[in-house]
Amino acid sequence: MASEYPIKDLIDAALRRYNFDESITKEHVERAYRKVVGEFIVKLTRSAYYDTRSKTLKVVLSAPALKNELSFKITDLCDAINKELGKEEVKKIMLL
Repeated sequence: MASEYPIKDLIDAALRRYNFDESITKEHVERAYRKVVGEFIVKLTRSAYYDTRSKTLKVVLSAPALKNELSFKITDLCDAINKELGKEEVKKIMLL
């Protein structure tokens, strides 16, 4: 008699086994960042990289004034990204 497992559990286990879960998490966080900040800020973002180990989103901006402005909203930005993700994933955002 075969054990019955929900397909979601099997897929999640396979993703973890082959380390795809980190890649998927990175993509979800980076996509949530783009959605939360909007098209204008995305155009001024050189890169956004999520480090799954430190749970830090590193954002490189092309405009120093924008970096300064966003630094005042960093907590709100982190909260909005986590809300978009539906879980507490991003612990810190670094503006570079």
